[in-house]
Amino acid sequence: MRSINLSRRSFLSGAAAASALGVMALSGCAPQAEPAKEVAETGTAPKEVVETIDTDLLIVGLGGSGLACAVQAALDDTNCLVIEKNAESGGNALGVEGMFAINSSMQKAAGIEEITPAEVIAAQMEMLQYRPNGAEWVEFCESSAANIDWCLEQGVEYNGTVDNYYTGLLHTFHWFKEGSCSKGYVPQMTKRAEELGVEVRYNTTANELILDDSGAVCGLYAIGQDGEILINAKAVILATGGFCGNPDIIKRQGWNTDDMVCLGLNGTGDGFNMATAVGAIDDLANASQSICPTIPAFPVTDYKADPYSPINGLGGIATGGPIMWVNETGDRFVREDTTSVMAPSSASIATKRNAATYCVFDQNIYDTFFGTTPEAQAMFEESITSDNGYSLYSSNDLADLAQHFDMDPENFKNAVARYNESCKAGADKDFLKDPSLLIPVEQPPFYIGRMSYVFYFATGGLKVDKFQRVWDIDKQPIPGLYAIGNEGNNHYASVYTINIPGTAFGHQVNSGRVAAQQAAKYINS
Repeated sequence: MRSINLSRRSFLSGAAAASALGVMALSGCAPQAEPAKEVAETGTAPKEVVETIDTDLLIVGLGGSGLACAVQAALDDTNCLVIEKNAESGGNALGVEGMFAINSSMQKAAGIEEITPAEVIAAQMEMLQYRPNGAEWVEFCESSAANIDWCLEQGVEYNGTVDNYYTGLLHTFHWFKEGSCSKGYVPQMTKRAEELGVEVRYNTTANELILDDSGAVCGLYAIGQDGEILINAKAVILATGGFCGNPDIIKRQGWNTDDMVCLGLNGTGDGFNMATAVGAIDDLANASQSICPTIPAFPVTDYKADPYSPINGLGGIATGGPIMWVNETGDRFVREDTTSVMAPSSASIATKRNAATYCVFDQNIYDTFFGTTPEAQAMFEESITSDNGYSLYSSNDLADLAQHFDMDPENFKNAVARYNESCKAGADKDFLKDPSLLIPVEQPPFYIGRMSYVFYFATGGLKVDKFQRVWDIDKQPIPGLYAIGNEGNNHYASVYTINIPGTAFGHQVNSGRVAAQQAAKYINS
């Protein structure tokens, strides 16, 4: 898995996994050195604690959701501590461009007509096959306008534009100053947290949650600059950014991570690993992702600088459309224009169960749709030459294409022939692909590309309720444990939808605020 830290479009180290047996063996949460010493003898917890800290609320991570959570906790006078494994705040939120809301003061000022929660929820639920919890969407939508006002009160700066983020169904996207969270949200919220006296420990990585005798979370072990730290807390909120930078978890989710490019290096699965180690549901099967197919031969695209490259951009060769897709056996398995009828990530979802996926096209398709500029042609020629057949190959013989990637040549040729029949008939006999994109693969030279993926971010992995409480395997909240942001986002299921733009970061703010308020109630109960 290749890891490249590039800015991403918003729509689109870490802690070692704790031993479940070791964590469950912990008995108590006292700050004294004696219990810590006993735990050390199990071989799973820190062997030498150099510092013990007591707090009411511990927030793990200071990205988009962690900042909202810390500020809300401080406004509510909750005694809290934040630990952040990086040297500064922001995390994966730095590349985000804006956030969701309906009927906000900014929308009203722009003359945007009222948007009902039902419009948003119906569109999302239909696309997601009614798998998410609709009650969580209701709360989220009804709180969204207040979240914008709250952000403005904390000093967050927007550029005044509210639109549909290029292709969304509704005008719900509130752009940050200079179109970046790094300019309009992170500095302002970091400053606000400092003004409110929030204590932050940077360069401190959460390592292992601690349970008391009743099974409630009562703190964790962390690794700081000087060694192991024991933090006793009455509640812990995980805001660790998800698992988009952890190939092992991504692979467990079902993806082939060979040659995968990860753009979210801060999401290393720390929260997921720690929570599942103490009994949280492993909900990876329902986790969604913002992901885009690519061919390893092509350069990694910076989607801010050049999103529409005909070779490797959002409508590039690997993303479907006029090309043909086949799996490891040479069979066609889906309509290749799914991005036109579903979220862009849906095209990749269709490939998830394949051992390998290939895009197939001929010279006519290349000339008509992809090699349309001198720059595109130069990129393609350089890619196919330097790749040396690793992931991109050309031949005048279809059987040779198949054999190059160990597919049965007769089965592959039959699949191409069947596809060509559909193209010439103007009707896809198998998957009802748009007739305008049915272009036969018949003019040599022929091309085949082995697909991989650019992975932007993931949402979910842990199951939470609308109060952001983490559930155990019996679907009961683990006392004292909350997850927010990408880690605690069950608004989607498999597909990360962008038909209603800005919802992912809108959830970052909303979940942070909700968890801070709910944790305060729990602490005071």
